Amino acid sequence: MINIRSLRKLVNNDGLTLKHGQKIQYKSGYQVAVDGIATADIHEAMKAYGGDCGVWFADSIYYIDKSFRVSTKKEALSIGRAHNQISILKWANMSLIYC
Repeated sequence: MINIRSLRKLVNNDGLTLKHGQKIQYKSGYQVAVDGIATADIHEAMKAYGGDCGVWFADSIYYIDKSFRVSTKKEALSIGRAHNQISILKWANMSLIYC
């Protein structure tokens, strides 16, 4: 399970993806979010969405998205647009694709 020290190591504009509370990185597919919260409370960030989420740290705020991986860009964009997301993550090169 992710710990406070791991979240404190995030520098401004840094992030990570968790699955069942463990840091994970895929080689392919797309990560898409369907819900999100923002908090300055590191304890709230640790508990968010039961450890299945993406965490982005910027300007002392943790942005936590309930997210999951899908195989195709088309599906990821469709889900992202349906949930008013700004972008999706392409795992192959860690780039953002705007919805």
